[in-house]
Amino acid sequence: MFKDIDLDRPGSHAHLRAALHDGFFLVRNTVPESLLDEAYGFLRAFFALDADAKQACRVPGSNGQSGYTPPLVEHAEKGAVPDWKELFHWGAPLPAHHPLRRRYPARYPDPVFPDHLVPGIGSALRELHTRMLRFQHEVVGTLAEAIGVHPDYFTDLLEDGPVVNRATWYPPMDQAPSARHVWAVEHQDFDLITALPRATAGGLEVLVDGEWVAVDAPPGHAVVNVGMVLDRLTNGLARAAVHRVVARPGQHEGRLSIVQFCHPAPWTTLTPLRVPGAEEGPQRFATLTADELFQRTMYRIRRLDAPPAAVPAR
Repeated sequence: MFKDIDLDRPGSHAHLRAALHDGFFLVRNTVPESLLDEAYGFLRAFFALDADAKQACRVPGSNGQSGYTPPLVEHAEKGAVPDWKELFHWGAPLPAHHPLRRRYPARYPDPVFPDHLVPGIGSALRELHTRMLRFQHEVVGTLAEAIGVHPDYFTDLLEDGPVVNRATWYPPMDQAPSARHVWAVEHQDFDLITALPRATAGGLEVLVDGEWVAVDAPPGHAVVNVGMVLDRLTNGLARAAVHRVVARPGQHEGRLSIVQFCHPAPWTTLTPLRVPGAEEGPQRFATLTADELFQRTMYRIRRLDAPPAAVPAR
């Protein structure tokens, strides 16, 4: 159903360009399986901790982009109730004097690793972040050539961007507060692309021609999906995939997954590209910065932390 893209195969550019229309495609994963095994083991141990221990790993002021987020907090724009899932986020820190961190401090929270609770987890997750980012750069390099821009275009756009990893634990549905809850309501990611190298169980689905289709990556492959940033940059040539995560009939176990969201640097202006060979048409999107798109979407899904109270004038 979904296209399998070989980044080194001649002719892969045309194949990838066609896949962008679907919003989802498969790529052979270059992240070591042994590292994924290690990371999943540590994360299973973390999510199995009691609620109080995990709550101590929350990072106020990070808009949920660092540390732990408990169940029933993340709320999709179209969701009637919060999603039945809990999260752990991490990324790579920028130096305190970096202009991006000084200008957008909430986008660059320091990662917090619970090594005092799960010894060794920090080292494994930092290495996983690095290896997944290397893989994503390989993908976007080929993607750039496929749509006729310089091979370094997206690399430049992502330089020092707030790329973040997310581990999601979807508890068994028989523990959900009500029958109205699902693991993750239909939504679109608001990054450039998202990579999912593995999940412990099924549940991911993408909307294709009005029908929900299960996405199951074969061993050794990663699922890559198009986000809103790429949709806007290509004026809709690449489509931000509508997807959800739902337990299948008879699926009683929970589900653990790790993804990486590739966000461009916040000061990037998302001006639609001239894509060679694309059908000419009116500009579909207004020009926004990457941070304006992030802030708007985070507001819509109710994930913006409240700003600090103003200091009264004396």
